Amino acid sequence: MVAKYEPIYLLFEDAAVKWKWTESELFRFRRMWEDGADLSELTKAFKTNRRSIALVVMDQAEQGFIEQRRFGLFGK
Repeated sequence: MVAKYEPIYLLFEDAAVKWKWTESELFRFRRMWEDGADLSELTKAFKTNRRSIALVVMDQAEQGFIEQRRFGLFGK
């Protein structure tokens, strides 16, 4: 049970995260993922940061749109 006035930690509260992705961006992301693009290539292609790419990877994997890769975010 949480104490009545216990401080709460909010994940990514002050973090810069790309929360909104268009369908065309997601399609492009999936294609690049399947082609083995690494984290650096993905951040440059979508003009965002590593945190945002890691989150979209988790989201797309959870929904079954992408498969786990041998080297994960590091690509081929």
